[in-house]
Amino acid sequence: MKPAHSILDDSFRYVPAIATSVAETWRRFGWRPMTEEERKRRRRPKIALVVESVAAVTPIRRAAPTAAVEGHNADRRRIKV
Repeated sequence: MKPAHSILDDSFRYVPAIATSVAETWRRFGWRPMTEEERKRRRRPKIALVVESVAAVTPIRRAAPTAAVEGHNADRRRIKV
């Protein structure tokens, strides 16, 4: 994007950063800050309580190996020999 004025142009005037307002610059291009009501509407809904007590949850445990799995490994060993 080409700047509106070259820094070599006589019409160019340096403005120190401390004297600028980012919000004002955005407003010149159509940006408007959100109101508190808009922020509330856009917020994610609050999480609902799913489990009342950790004691009520049954932990998931890995099942013990079955004979079919051991038999499969035994077959694999026989094939390699």
